[in-house]
Amino acid sequence: MKKIIVILLVVCMAMFAVLAQGGSETAKGTKQITIGFSSKDNSDVFVKNISDAAKVEAKRLGVKLLMSDARGDVNTQISDVENFIAQKVDAVIVIPQSVEGSAPVVSMCNEAKIPIVVCNGDIADTNYTAFVGCTDQESGEILGKWMCDNLPAGSNICIIEGPMGQSGQVGRYAGFKAVGMLDKFNVLSVQTANWKRDEAMALAEDWLTTYGSKLNAIVCENDDMGMGALSACLAAGRSDVIVGGVDAITDAVQAVKAGTYKISVLQDASGQGGGSIDVAVRIVKGEQYKKDTRIPFVGITAENVDAYLAGGVSAITK
Repeated sequence: MKKIIVILLVVCMAMFAVLAQGGSETAKGTKQITIGFSSKDNSDVFVKNISDAAKVEAKRLGVKLLMSDARGDVNTQISDVENFIAQKVDAVIVIPQSVEGSAPVVSMCNEAKIPIVVCNGDIADTNYTAFVGCTDQESGEILGKWMCDNLPAGSNICIIEGPMGQSGQVGRYAGFKAVGMLDKFNVLSVQTANWKRDEAMALAEDWLTTYGSKLNAIVCENDDMGMGALSACLAAGRSDVIVGGVDAITDAVQAVKAGTYKISVLQDASGQGGGSIDVAVRIVKGEQYKKDTRIPFVGITAENVDAYLAGGVSAITK
């Protein structure tokens, strides 16, 4: 009898060790899905919101999520994806740092036979498994059209761009051009602030000094930069300078509510982050999935900001 008990104990211990090894097995004995998530730069508030939404959805679905942050460097992003491939993840999700520069990650994953989901912004190599994000030109068109509708022709404007070559920078500037904003106004300067609030503040301070009372508006390709520009304007006592941007981050929406920031073009971080996880899981499980998911933008202004704050995205998109 003692020998039987000892054998049973040994067997039970061995089974426990197998189940516990690496956390790769679930309680039901099925392999846990592991996804590598490569973010381009989590110092950008909106990008971090996408990453946080992905974490929430991965936890809900019981997915193991390996996170990396390229911190604005395309070579780091490529290296991060190489590491995911070496770890034999089940799928890779990438928020591209650069349309052209990040493109190699697609062929890398394809060669490794690992599905790759591109999230948020476009990438030059379209041979990815699926896309979940937005059409950046649409946000530029919404922002540019609002400026055209609310500023007199011939107004003097400056434009703050994101990192050159990124999907947001390329698409949003194309949107400005498509709606005629670049033709209607006198563009005094176009410079990048790399999605950074402090860099945008420094740019705006310089423009306020250089152009003085001639400056009528600062058009920003994201809200972090918009908040930096707005801070510079308010500190200089220039509440007359129109400032607007893209992303609908919390403090930008509150500034719209306060009347100091005129427009923030909403981009749905939760829809993109959580949606990319959902699609990746479907792919790994062999279920049906949508290859291209484009989440629309919508402008938040004085007219609808209260509805948005009360009811969220659905309240202003019905």
